[in-house]
Amino acid sequence: MESLDLTDADAHKLISILKKTVSKNKYVLTEGSKGRIKITGKLDGIEHQFVLYYMYAIDNIHLNFADSSTGYTLVRINLDSSFHNNSDGKVRGHRVELFSETEFKAKHDTFTHYKAYPLPHNSFKDCDDFFTALQQIFDYTNVKNHKSISFIENNILSI
Repeated sequence: MESLDLTDADAHKLISILKKTVSKNKYVLTEGSKGRIKITGKLDGIEHQFVLYYMYAIDNIHLNFADSSTGYTLVRINLDSSFHNNSDGKVRGHRVELFSETEFKAKHDTFTHYKAYPLPHNSFKDCDDFFTALQQIFDYTNVKNHKSISFIENNILSI
């Protein structure tokens, strides 16, 4: 892949079309929970599909909000002790990764299309809690209507 099928402006537009929240239900996670959450957004009456991949383990939480049509990560939160290699160096530990055309060009590895930042970063706070991180992604992407969300592979138990 020599070029991205998405620009920074496109990524911001995709994120901004979600004007929908999560209902305030109580959920329980079990060790090893992982799955996908389908999210639908609308802009000018046209629906667009997103997917939020999640994985939960003790000291190893990943939330990856992606565009369904391109598969590109728009925003990802990693709460673990690992690292991500940016073009300008490693980011270790808890981090947020944001879509970046600039990083794609700078890294020049035909794959990496996001840049990592250590937490806290901008509106993202550092935490160790899955649901706090999930709410931060929903806040960042303006997901507000629980009807826009459907669990595809559900390992999260509603109580």
